Amino acid sequence: MAAVPQRQHLFLVLALAAAVALPQVASASSYRCGWCPRRSTASLLPPDAPVLTGAACGYDPETVASGFTDGGFHIAAVSAGFFRRGQACGACYQLKCRGRAACAEDGVKVVVVGDAPDANVTGDGGFMLTRDAFAALTNRGGDRLARQDDDDATIDIDFRRIPCAYSDKNLSVRVEEASVKNRGRLVLRFLYQGGQTDIAAVEVAQAVVNADDDAAPSPASMWRYMTRREGSPGVWSTSRAPDGPLRFRVVVTAGSGGKWLHSAGAVLPAEWAPGGVYDTGLRVADVAASTCGGASCGSADENGDKELR
Repeated sequence: MAAVPQRQHLFLVLALAAAVALPQVASASSYRCGWCPRRSTASLLPPDAPVLTGAACGYDPETVASGFTDGGFHIAAVSAGFFRRGQACGACYQLKCRGRAACAEDGVKVVVVGDAPDANVTGDGGFMLTRDAFAALTNRGGDRLARQDDDDATIDIDFRRIPCAYSDKNLSVRVEEASVKNRGRLVLRFLYQGGQTDIAAVEVAQAVVNADDDAAPSPASMWRYMTRREGSPGVWSTSRAPDGPLRFRVVVTAGSGGKWLHSAGAVLPAEWAPGGVYDTGLRVADVAASTCGGASCGSADENGDKELR
């Protein structure tokens, strides 16, 4: 028997793991992930920080400029240890002050849209916030905060990963500029991923157009797996993308088991274009299992990979 290539073997293992269903809840407030035991910090983002455009994670500037008000989230950048070269894009956290009675009792909720400037955050666990988010976290007014030195605008915090909740957005894909349609080169990111999950595997297939011109599911044999781009775990790519229209299926995991999610029909039209954002029609609402307290703080598995940080 011929040896199975390493990437294909890993994908088959993930597919088998996907047979275990993830727990689901009706409300995002019922997640079971505790506060992480180690210390972190929150600092102010510089006004001209590139993260404010959302480009590092594929979010459009208009969405980032208005914040993620759906669910009460602010935007944030994180240090390299959290960002994991893009794998943390779209992850949601709750932050609260450590030992400061004047701070907001419930802290602030943030969604990661980029990595923090290296000059401003060091170590493995730093968050950088907009002035609105920092003011909400600390109960400090914007005018007072603007008069403070940057050194005074860094505080110790507790944090935990929480489910993202979008009432008016489905899981979407952004086609990256590196994609080349006529060469079968497809590179993409996932946006607006709800719940408290990571994407562990992605497959793409042609959505066959039937006689009624509706995009129908293609045969299972036509599915082609995509791989994480080396050096950018949050980016998925293939050099063998079929002709469009295209549909997707993904494996989502919350640190224990996983499951397949299938798009009902075509996600990318036949004339898809780099830079375009397309709605998958899928909603993700799964939360981490009761053991996620360690995993959400970055516990490594036996292969050294970190999940649900």
